[in-house]
Amino acid sequence: MSRALVRIVVILGLFSLWACAPKAVILDPGPVPMEAQPGWSDTPAAWSLWVRQVRDARPPERAGQRVGVLYTRFEKTPQDAFLEADPAAYVAQELRRYLLHRGLEASSQGKARIYLDLELREFSLEEVPGTVMDEIRVRVAYAVSFVDRGGNVLSKVKVEAENQVKSPGNTARRAEAAFREALMDTFRALAQSEEFRKVVARLGG
Repeated sequence: MSRALVRIVVILGLFSLWACAPKAVILDPGPVPMEAQPGWSDTPAAWSLWVRQVRDARPPERAGQRVGVLYTRFEKTPQDAFLEADPAAYVAQELRRYLLHRGLEASSQGKARIYLDLELREFSLEEVPGTVMDEIRVRVAYAVSFVDRGGNVLSKVKVEAENQVKSPGNTARRAEAAFREALMDTFRALAQSEEFRKVVARLGG
């Protein structure tokens, strides 16, 4: 067998393996839609908070950009699902947007009066295939430490949310929407927490 023919056979074999292997699904939830809510822009607490740092505190086997498994619509083939962005960075980015929307994010870290340090505890999805519609469950959980400019931890709170949606198809888009809604639920829980309210009160809001 000639060298050229061997090369062609090898290439065809690799292509066959690639074609048969499950393909990954890349999820990009995008910006979380913000709700029209009263904020703190007209209070002494305005523009006082800053998300200073975020740490991925998930177990090693659940860390990284892989968030779970989705299935093809007809063959029900499992496909690893990855978030396009780093999950911890994505949560921090969207929390910053939420604080800005509510009139709380400072213009810079140097002008902030209270820092928020985040620890991502969970960012995952699970798809349960069904006869007619599949069920997608997503979970988001993280802890927030409120730290003053002197480095003192004022309080710490954990927020979490779970969202379940039914999907007759296009599960990737449904999963992205479920993540956005779950993340907004954590923002609501954070703003309603006693720890958050005490911090705002401390700032005079």
